[in-house]
Amino acid sequence: MYDRGTTIINDFVRNLERAKKLSDELFSSTEEQMTGHKEMMKAMFEIEKEVNEITQESGKIQDGILKIKTQSSDLKALSVI
Repeated sequence: MYDRGTTIINDFVRNLERAKKLSDELFSSTEEQMTGHKEMMKAMFEIEKEVNEITQESGKIQDGILKIKTQSSDLKALSVI
């Protein structure tokens, strides 16, 4: 009976150690995922910022092209006269 009780307790301790190890691995994995998620969010924010800057610059270029087109039309009209 004593041997059986010892075996049960030893099995229980091994199972607890295994559960602790799995819990530690899960915690570590979760921590890595959270860190990765934070880094991904930072990268997405930076990409969004860059896209907004490109959009603004594109608008400025488009305005410049329209001004050149208008000036070209004005010069053409003046050269015909």
